[in-house]
Amino acid sequence: MVSDNTAKLALTINRGKSKMINTNASNNTPIIAQGKALEKVDSFTYLGSILDNQGGTHADVRSAS
Repeated sequence: MVSDNTAKLALTINRGKSKMINTNASNNTPIIAQGKALEKVDSFTYLGSILDNQGGTHADVRSAS
């Protein structure tokens, strides 16, 4: 579990800010943090770039055109 590994490193997961995105993966196992699965999203913005579940920045390129 993610929580076990983060505890070893003295890190804390903020479940309110943490999300999960699958990109071109056949493994649909949810990521468990603090006993609950993280919310799955189709896209998110990181450092001004839109990342999507297609494995890239397709949405970012479309919005810039």
